Amino acid sequence: MPNFTVGMVGIGQLGLPIATKLINAGFRVVGYRRTDRAAFVALGGVALNTPAEVAEQADFILMCLPNESAQLEVMEGSAGLLSALTSSHTLIEMGTYDRNFKLNLQRRIHQTTAQVLESEVSGSPPMVAQGKAALLLGGSEELIDSCRHVLNAISLIQIRIGDFGSAVTMKLIANYLVTIHTLAAAEAMNLGIRAGYAPQKIFDVISQGAGASTMFSVRGPLMVSRNYSPAPGPFCTLEKYIHMSADLAENLGCATPLFTAARPYFERAIQEGRGLQDIAAVLELIDADSKPHVVRNIYHAN
Repeated sequence: MPNFTVGMVGIGQLGLPIATKLINAGFRVVGYRRTDRAAFVALGGVALNTPAEVAEQADFILMCLPNESAQLEVMEGSAGLLSALTSSHTLIEMGTYDRNFKLNLQRRIHQTTAQVLESEVSGSPPMVAQGKAALLLGGSEELIDSCRHVLNAISLIQIRIGDFGSAVTMKLIANYLVTIHTLAAAEAMNLGIRAGYAPQKIFDVISQGAGASTMFSVRGPLMVSRNYSPAPGPFCTLEKYIHMSADLAENLGCATPLFTAARPYFERAIQEGRGLQDIAAVLELIDADSKPHVVRNIYHAN
């Protein structure tokens, strides 16, 4: 059994499955979230009242927050993390923010004499729960090794990208592909349905062949059922990555024919009020843009 405490600051959609993995691995896990801590406590976690209290009890602190403003909120102030960090602490930053913001955060953490490792999560919350998400790491080999027991409890898929700040760019490239692959999966599903195949048949066949992709495997069942809530990966979450990925590509002068075609569908979904639905619901937009639905059944597939 591990003989130290892991702290979680941010135990929401992504943080909760990470906390679950840590608790199941035998760690004592303490955590801070402003609201809705019941699920974390039910798992065996210890809910604390401030970020500083997490630092007072934890050796390793995982930060899993949705945006930069939330990150600053938990870092600053008399009860914030920065006020309580010492040389005995190692932070593992799992949020996705602008690279310059991350580098400034690293500088402020180092001023407290604590250490910080960048660990971007490439994968949806269900993939985290299954141990199939990849941890993209930014930091020295020595620092990674010192965090290995914590990282191993979350996922054995760990890739060092480079120094702190390097992993976020790779995460944006990965989510760039998530956008394209999800739309491609929706196009294929819509094509198969209109050819007369049962949605489950389409999924079963495509997922076993050369056209398969991780996004087809993850989003396909949701497209089959057309049940997009509760969402493993909602449009409102991907929205940030789409904008950041677009900025990255523009800054690098990259041609983006597929991303440019895919991006408007996901932005339109937000405009239509689908923000809390899983991105698999892009199928509904593809269906709506197709000609009036007449099932051809040209292959007598049913």
